[in-house]
Amino acid sequence: MISRAVVLFGVLLAAVSVRAADMKLEAKLIWGSNDPAEKVSHKVVADPKLSSDLHRIFKWSNYYEINTKSVTIPANKTGELQMSDKCKLEIKNLGKNWIEINCIGKGKQVTHGKHSLAPGKWFTLAGNDKNNTAWFVVMRTTSK
Repeated sequence: MISRAVVLFGVLLAAVSVRAADMKLEAKLIWGSNDPAEKVSHKVVADPKLSSDLHRIFKWSNYYEINTKSVTIPANKTGELQMSDKCKLEIKNLGKNWIEINCIGKGKQVTHGKHSLAPGKWFTLAGNDKNNTAWFVVMRTTSK
């Protein structure tokens, strides 16, 4: 009887350990522009801290949220997020808050690298776009 309880405890502990290695990510595709909100069909970034950080670091007067996606990626597995018809992210959970990310734009690799994600802090990928604008992909780990 005790050996069954020990085995059952071990199985439950292993299941909890596997779940603990899952990484939950939230990603946002953002467009930076000097165009006023009334000329744009997208909503302004609503998160005041994120908006403040973008304004403090980058030069555009407005930041518009194009899309938000979430994914849970098990340890040593890769998840995909289709952020738009032109932007796809392939994200591998390397464990211990490390990811390997491929950002693919218009079918071509735009960025690739390994990065550490500080829990709850936004991580940013960015690039120039046409007409003096820019794209941003921001992501963070979540507990949801």
